[in-house]
Amino acid sequence: MGRRRVPQTLSPRALPRFFVPKSVLEARLLPDAVVHHARRVLRLEAGEWICLLDGEGGVYLAELGTEADRIAQVVPSQLDTELPFAVSVLQSLIHADKAETVVRLGVQGGATALHFAASARSLVQWDAAKRARYAQRWQTIAQEEAALACRAWLPRVQLWDDWHAAIASLPRPVLVLDEWEGVMPLKQRCRRMPMPSALSLVVGPEGGFSPAEREWLQTQPETYAVSLGSRVLRTETAAFYALAQLAALWE
Repeated sequence: MGRRRVPQTLSPRALPRFFVPKSVLEARLLPDAVVHHARRVLRLEAGEWICLLDGEGGVYLAELGTEADRIAQVVPSQLDTELPFAVSVLQSLIHADKAETVVRLGVQGGATALHFAASARSLVQWDAAKRARYAQRWQTIAQEEAALACRAWLPRVQLWDDWHAAIASLPRPVLVLDEWEGVMPLKQRCRRMPMPSALSLVVGPEGGFSPAEREWLQTQPETYAVSLGSRVLRTETAAFYALAQLAALWE
């Protein structure tokens, strides 16, 4: 019997999508969590197709086999859903429910990495164990949102114990979303520079940056304060609004 062909109507955007390790593709053996969701929640049967993502740009159409955890065949595919530049977001540490919103919206908006660190006016200060616990939870959320948004690359979530170290790690240029005196609008700043291969967005907490932080940020290389416009946004939605503006300008 010859190899079956992939139906021409199939597209990764129209299929259930799951991030899996590359070893799954080699062994053609689905993880338990994927089996549960595909077979029991979605009630997919043998011969139906799903999309598997390796988190590093690899996109594959997979036909479900007769055994619940088996893949009958794997066919390479592709998704063109990433921004043409990498965007890292550094969010001042905020309450967990608001930080979760930052993760969800940031992944949907195309962020490549999502960082969190406590700044001077952050209302929460977590120890190492709590940071690790939330980092794991938010990475899981990022994976769910990335699959939903048809992201070929899996954004990474990291919680830092030092604000200054987090700033230093960011790709340049760094755009600080803060209303300094005479600050330039984000779109105007971006129109004055060529589209970079990577950039970063920094968002303060509910109370904004302290005067000392603003003074220190102004000394950092390729770091610019930018305004998002006339209206004041919540801290948990600011990065998403900025990502939307960047996409409108350069995508």
